[in-house]
Amino acid sequence: MNEGKYKTVLQVLLVLVFSQAAFADSARVSTSQGNKLYMQGNFNEAINSYDQALTEAPGALEPKFNQANSYYRLDDLSKAMDLYRQVAAETKDMKLVARAKYNLGNSYFQQGSKQKDSNLQKAIDDLKTAIGSWRGVLDIEPENKKAAKNIEVARLIIKDLLDQLNKQQQQQDPNQPQDPNQQQQQNQQQQNSRQDQNQSREQKQQQQAAGQDPNQPQDPNQSQDQQEKQQQEQEEQKQQQQAAPDTTAQEILDKEQRRRKERQILQRGPWQKVERDW
Repeated sequence: MNEGKYKTVLQVLLVLVFSQAAFADSARVSTSQGNKLYMQGNFNEAINSYDQALTEAPGALEPKFNQANSYYRLDDLSKAMDLYRQVAAETKDMKLVARAKYNLGNSYFQQGSKQKDSNLQKAIDDLKTAIGSWRGVLDIEPENKKAAKNIEVARLIIKDLLDQLNKQQQQQDPNQPQDPNQQQQQNQQQQNSRQDQNQSREQKQQQQAAGQDPNQPQDPNQSQDQQEKQQQEQEEQKQQQQAAPDTTAQEILDKEQRRRKERQILQRGPWQKVERDW
């Protein structure tokens, strides 16, 4: 009697083990399918594949990170940032934490850049948050030159935005005394900018072209050879794709400026020739 009972329990446990293994394999398949769609630029379809993977394996972080990248590519920054924060908080892989924080910083920088013409204070706040995320990257990877350069760029932009904000306030009330805290903040920003410029000159002598793209989709079930082969294929495909989420802050800014110039040219009349520098 007892022996039959134990056999039944054993059979149930084996069924559970095999079921979990099947779910894991299915999640890998869905993640890999999502990666293929992502590399093809089909970001909405990639998101659906990653959703399927997360349904089959709710604790998997690779599809969640890749899904965040997809939302970034679709310019849905709110959803992308939420997922990047989840990945950074849940994973024990410090390299993945750094990548999620880096992308989170880029997302805030992108959002702040869009606010510069409509809400200077919101733009400043977003840029400061971006700097905080990139500092988190440097805590993990002190030699990450992209994160260091992004902080430098963001600080210079914040300084300029603070000057613009101060001018706006003085125009509204020219007799209003300047806030000493704001003056102190501006002085600190100027000091940081000078320090960043000095560091930049030293870094330029040592910098080399960046290698790995931290935002490429991850496949949790690849061998080392497969990963190297896929990385090579992805490098070739990247040349035909739009800017990846891990572009530097300066590249994000340049892209936003180009879009603004295009809008201004279109508003002048259809006869104007649009110049492209890419």
